[in-house]
Amino acid sequence: MSWENKTVIVTGGGSGIGRAVAKKFAEAGASVVVVGRTAAKVEAVAAEIVTQGGRAAAKAANVASEADVKRVVRETLAEFGRIDVLVNNAAVCPQVRLTDMSLDEWNGVITNNLTSVFLFCREVVPAMLEQGGGAIVNVSSVHALATLDGYSAYAASKAGIAGLTRAIALDYAKMNIRANTVLPGAVHTQMLESSVKNLDTPKEEIMKQWDDSQPIGRVGRPEEIASVVFFAASPDNSFMTGSTLVADGGMTAEL
Repeated sequence: MSWENKTVIVTGGGSGIGRAVAKKFAEAGASVVVVGRTAAKVEAVAAEIVTQGGRAAAKAANVASEADVKRVVRETLAEFGRIDVLVNNAAVCPQVRLTDMSLDEWNGVITNNLTSVFLFCREVVPAMLEQGGGAIVNVSSVHALATLDGYSAYAASKAGIAGLTRAIALDYAKMNIRANTVLPGAVHTQMLESSVKNLDTPKEEIMKQWDDSQPIGRVGRPEEIASVVFFAASPDNSFMTGSTLVADGGMTAEL
């Protein structure tokens, strides 16, 4: 199929998986709206896409702010006229044990990772209904299935995304809006590196342990997750909704 005249919003698009997702859709011909907290990062990704012949716009926004989410969707519709795909990818991932975590830290993770998905989906769905359909892909994590020491808030937020996505899929299944969840495993991004910075073990050693512990022999690349997101969003994948796609190099298959 052609992605010409299609518009895709990607949150957390300034780096890592989000950047790879934005570039994947742009390379296919879609117009991409790159959303992130840091203006310089999303502007750099949008400029990279444009330099390579694609179409992109950068929107600096706090994805946990209702006003910012409304603004991003409003500006996207004004500029491109439609929203065909929403990819909720923005997240934070502090490693803090439950009893060491303040309520503000808990709320920060839940709001950034889970409430942001609710806000963007709620704002985008009416536009998708008006145009006759669309696709939502919410990026969760294998932490929704099994987790590690110090990830209580992150695991809760990512499990919440999977449940929310199933509910959205059922709400709009008969209205040509599909919603699916992608659960990446360990992927070599800045977030993965920063998530281990509070551990006593040196970061380099932890990263090597991540590589060695994967059944496939290494952590994933952002581009590999982008391919799964692209598949989930594609109209060629028209019978899949409410599904959870795990891309983790075999991590959760191993006892």
